[in-house]
Amino acid sequence: MILPFVALTFIFPPAYLTRWLPRMGQITTAIHKRLGMQDLPADANQFGGPGDGVVTIMPITERLTKAIPFAGRILPLPAGVWHPIINVIEGPHGEVLENILVRVQNHVVTGLIVASGTTQSILTAANTTMDTECHDDRNYMAHIAASHPPVMECWLTRLVDPASILHMNVIAERLQQEGITLPPVLLRATWINSAAASEDSLNAETVAIYLNPVNLDDTKTLRSPGFWTREALTQQPAANDFVRRMNAWMAGWAPVLHDGFNSDMLASSEEQRARLSVDPAAPRPGEGNPLD
Repeated sequence: MILPFVALTFIFPPAYLTRWLPRMGQITTAIHKRLGMQDLPADANQFGGPGDGVVTIMPITERLTKAIPFAGRILPLPAGVWHPIINVIEGPHGEVLENILVRVQNHVVTGLIVASGTTQSILTAANTTMDTECHDDRNYMAHIAASHPPVMECWLTRLVDPASILHMNVIAERLQQEGITLPPVLLRATWINSAAASEDSLNAETVAIYLNPVNLDDTKTLRSPGFWTREALTQQPAANDFVRRMNAWMAGWAPVLHDGFNSDMLASSEEQRARLSVDPAAPRPGEGNPLD
């Protein structure tokens, strides 16, 4: 388990490491070139900063399962095989790292992960935008576990417009190149966490998990977002059941993400994490993945 994490740290080094060890930045650039990765300018970042970073196009056939190192911490992954699409380092000093991963079944996206995390502390002002989502009345469900600024933790679920997903232009183009289809409906389960670093700064992480709810037999005809609004759920039993199961899944998965933020994977067993990782859109055993 340790060796893969060390290897990935060289591919995606936290910004503080490249500042302390300039040689690591050179090694990372050489690895990117050797692996066929492409570095591009970044869009605006999730914590409100300018788009002054670098987008690295990742080898999408890479297979990731269980957990990966992320922003100097650990990012647990939901069930199935995940594939990296892009990696983004943003901020004047590389304060924010973003990883975007995809999960695929029979050429259709079953899940996307957009994870954003600080690799060094940022100003507490960034917490305002993060906190707003936890109180949005469009959420199916929201649970606030801690709210003592700058300490804040919550998780939520909701319907989203796929076009609103961060870096969607790059994501869509990359998937199209591989012949992979994005669903017309995506639901988002988001975990948001911040911890005080000093009196006026914090460390933060946001993990947005987008699930495809229309890839199942009982929901495959509900391919319009109109079927998935909060108001419509009472008239759509299959959609309501999927949302209910997603809410229950996220309530169990959020503590695992919390443990990953604290790099404490001993708080649960591998068997417990495997059981909790199975979201309602997870691929069923034996079904094909064109990226394998």
